Amino acid sequence: MDEKERFSFYEKIYFYEMDRKEKLISRLNLPLAMMVAVASFLSYMLNKAPTTQDGPSGVFFWIFYLFTILLLLCGARYFWSSWQLKDYDKGLPTLIELEKYRESSNLHFKTYGKNPDDGDTYFRLVIQNYYIEGAATNTANNDKRTEYLGSLASYVTLTIILALCSFLPFYIHHHPEVSPNERSETTATATAATNEICEK
Repeated sequence: MDEKERFSFYEKIYFYEMDRKEKLISRLNLPLAMMVAVASFLSYMLNKAPTTQDGPSGVFFWIFYLFTILLLLCGARYFWSSWQLKDYDKGLPTLIELEKYRESSNLHFKTYGKNPDDGDTYFRLVIQNYYIEGAATNTANNDKRTEYLGSLASYVTLTIILALCSFLPFYIHHHPEVSPNERSETTATATAATNEICEK
């Protein structure tokens, strides 16, 4: 592999990792939306939450509810860990900075260089080093993002399951079953009404 092939290889790896970073960051949108939805659902239930004095439904509600909040906070932690990694990614300087650096290096090598193209060779080496450092740093960060996203997906899934589990005792508390006596009275009333209609 000669100099040009090696430069092209480093360039491809660098831009591959940059593209991979954007795809991983875009995958954070769905877990974020789901966590916001679960948080809204939890706040809705909190306004009408049963107490532990309301019997088993209140006790089971608060058990599932508190575990849901705990898992939601763990998911938020992994979301933040994945999101803030972008502050540690490495990219190329701006084109203005690169052009200024290229001009200064060309002036330097015109005075002290041995060959006319020493400035361009040195500048190419600088860009290559940017590619190497950026690709190495971004690869490590993208691997961490992938790991965090896997944990985030697991926590969001468990959060949704536990939120639904907490909704069951919540629903039972606010919609108690009709007692057998009430059911028999309702049935007797309906039967009597039917008989009156038939007699008429």
